[in-house]
Amino acid sequence: MSHAHHSPAQQPAPAVAARNGLGLTALILGLVGALSGLVPILFWLSGTLGLIGLVLGLVGRSRAKKGSATNRKTALAGVLLSLAAFALGVWGLVVVVTAFGDAADELDKELDSGAAAAVRVVR
Repeated sequence: MSHAHHSPAQQPAPAVAARNGLGLTALILGLVGALSGLVPILFWLSGTLGLIGLVLGLVGRSRAKKGSATNRKTALAGVLLSLAAFALGVWGLVVVVTAFGDAADELDKELDSGAAAAVRVVR
């Protein structure tokens, strides 16, 4: 009697779900950051969202390169929009600081001219 060696049928490995959350999150953060960056006073929001989105987008692209994510283009769009949001945040910071500096200079001029006029009136 021969003993036939029957091996159990090989089960295919379960498919690993694609991990696309980081690329999509980067895209959303970049979009919201870029839109908020159009209003200079929201530079803090735009810069923060841009920086976070940039990091998440780069990690998402890395996952796509390794094959654990399938949204390479979405992650790329997230990186680009996040870069734009961060740049708009920097631009907004410059605009706000310049505006406050100019306003302070004008206020100093007005106070100095008002003080000089008050001294002339008292004499």
